[in-house]
Amino acid sequence: MKVAGIAVAVALVGALASGAAMADGNALLHHCQSALQDLDGNDKNGPDYSEGYCTGVINGVMALQGLTNPSLPKTQTCMPKPAIQVGQAARIVVKYMTENPDKLNLDDGVLVLIALQRAYPCK
Repeated sequence: MKVAGIAVAVALVGALASGAAMADGNALLHHCQSALQDLDGNDKNGPDYSEGYCTGVINGVMALQGLTNPSLPKTQTCMPKPAIQVGQAARIVVKYMTENPDKLNLDDGVLVLIALQRAYPCK
């Protein structure tokens, strides 16, 4: 039952985070790096699609993980209170992806969930 629950959660994360087409970590890394440049004031072109894509995926996963936590104890993420800002979450996600390039083939929503779980495990 837990495996089925995890599969449903992963499918929902992917569907919510990236629309009809599943995007992988390569796209997410590119968009989140661009978004962080903008957030840091280093993007000469100003906000663009990348910022919305990155923050949309992250916000979707952060919202969904709160709904899936009670039924999936092995995949819990214990986010701090008050909640972290999306910019901080983007830094966590980019750090995880750059340290784990072998995982970039995974779905973008799954990578966000894994990165947040590693950063905020339940104790």
